[in-house]
Amino acid sequence: MRQPGDAGAVSAAPAVAQGGRSRRLSLSWLLALSFGSLIAVSILVVLGFAVYSATRNTVDLLRDRADLGIGVLTREVEGLLESTRSQAGFVARALETGEADPDDPEQVAALLFGAMAADPAIGAIVLIRPDGQTLLAERTETLARVRTLDFSNDEAAATAAAAALRYGRANREPVWVPPIHRPDYDSSILTLQIPIYRNDRFEGMLAAALGVRALSEFLEHLSAGSAPNTFVLYGKDSVLAHRLMAAGYPGLSLEKPLPGLAGFADPVLARMWDEHWMRRAGIEPRPPLQSHLVELAGAQYLFLYRQLDSYTATPLIVGAYFDTDVMSDEIDRLFNSIIVGLAALALSIGLALFIGRRLSRPVLRLSSVARLIGELRLDDIRDLPHSRVRELDEQSNAFNSMTGALRWFQAYVPRSLVHQLMREGDLASLASDRRNVTVMFSDIAGYSTISEGKSAAEVADLLNRHFGILTNAIEAEEGTVDKFIGDSVMAFWGAPEKQKNRAVRACRAALAIRDGIAADNRERESRGEPPVRVRLGIHSGQATAGNIGPPSRVNYTVIGDDVNIAQRLEQLGKDVSPGAEVAIILSAATVADLDGLFEVEPVGEMEVKGRAAPVAVYRLVGMG
Repeated sequence: MRQPGDAGAVSAAPAVAQGGRSRRLSLSWLLALSFGSLIAVSILVVLGFAVYSATRNTVDLLRDRADLGIGVLTREVEGLLESTRSQAGFVARALETGEADPDDPEQVAALLFGAMAADPAIGAIVLIRPDGQTLLAERTETLARVRTLDFSNDEAAATAAAAALRYGRANREPVWVPPIHRPDYDSSILTLQIPIYRNDRFEGMLAAALGVRALSEFLEHLSAGSAPNTFVLYGKDSVLAHRLMAAGYPGLSLEKPLPGLAGFADPVLARMWDEHWMRRAGIEPRPPLQSHLVELAGAQYLFLYRQLDSYTATPLIVGAYFDTDVMSDEIDRLFNSIIVGLAALALSIGLALFIGRRLSRPVLRLSSVARLIGELRLDDIRDLPHSRVRELDEQSNAFNSMTGALRWFQAYVPRSLVHQLMREGDLASLASDRRNVTVMFSDIAGYSTISEGKSAAEVADLLNRHFGILTNAIEAEEGTVDKFIGDSVMAFWGAPEKQKNRAVRACRAALAIRDGIAADNRERESRGEPPVRVRLGIHSGQATAGNIGPPSRVNYTVIGDDVNIAQRLEQLGKDVSPGAEVAIILSAATVADLDGLFEVEPVGEMEVKGRAAPVAVYRLVGMG
């Protein structure tokens, strides 16, 4: 990054431009070539677009069929789960509102039977009381019955009931528990558990069991129609429902309630996530549907599926797969046509982008530099590079020279003042007037001792580092650094722009200076150098703000008695806080504007040079 001192790099640029001018291209010639290329490529684009338009209807039709097929399957799966949730929720509300007495087995039995009659997919409903007493309504092959369960001989059931009660006592939200296998039903079940609370008292858990076989029987019904290969997965590793599970599936147990996908009896489905066989599908379905291809034994199968996340903790994946041979010929013709159109389109876009970027790159750089200049972020600006286009090269040279001049300008003029000058464009906007301001003066205590024995370069380095800490803190609070007076800094808030919370901003800056000086002193001590101690004086009042000086050399500053008081307060720091690393002294006028946001410590009324009456003085301790 070029600093203000790099003016030579800017001034030398025009000479380089003159030496290589004969090798540069004309912008008008380059634009003519660009538009000519675009027109030539547009012919290919039109041909490709015509082919693409002819195929779009076919592709949309395939997508619509996929949406419809998976949509029907998804609605059925959600319907079974929602129906179970609805009926179980009805029973839970009846028990919670007192419509049915949980202590009356007959009322509870009638309620459970009613829920099962309304939803044939529910195989059983269980009410587990807090004391472990359990009432079960279940559907058998011939009838439905209600019975009280005894878990003394069924350790698995007792464990599940205890886990359900623990959940219910800690939570009030219904939850779908992972599938479990019930040997007595010869089926795996999905269970919805609902905590029952009546008047904030835990009354037990209601569990509704949805047999997995019900889902598989529905998929078996679909397999007789146009969707022979539908499935529902529990996560990516287990099969929840499939037509091959409608009559039961061998090998299931308490430890293995669902068949694993790997090794499943459907060899195509078993390879669904096998990365060795997976391929990207040529036609992307509409979200939330997803798709990919699986190659197996020389054939390709298109998987279409979507994920359901709003039920079980492990997401359900509902989908189907199709043999692509059924539609391969039509798809191939469509893809060939689309590829031709897309190739022409890609060629034209690529050429247009290449030429456009080459042409627009210097303009974009110029725009970026102009924006940084408008924000006065001159340190972030790099010199614009030379261009083979004559006009652009001359433009770059002019901007580089302007940026160098502005860096010097900013180095000698307060940044806030430069901002206002750039906005107003006229020194008349900075006419002198009376302003409410907050003024800060700083000074290094014992500066002569610290600088004694140092070379001029070392003294300059010390002051530059010190002024950098103070300036960063002041400008971070939108203050104006007016001048550097030896080892002192004068800054103010409230001019050239009017500001609210002037005293608050000044005090925040003072605390930031304190933190910065403390950090710098730790580094100095690690190098064996003495610490720097600083005094700050802050006063609020009225001052004359404006341009002071002859027309050829003006300085925007604030003057007046209240400015002098800030300097006198800084000098009082050596008496008020003689040993402090950073002494921050405030006047009563400044403290009155702080609205209690800071912790201050009264020092007393002290004589201030230039004032007949004593001035109430405070020490700034920290944030309130």
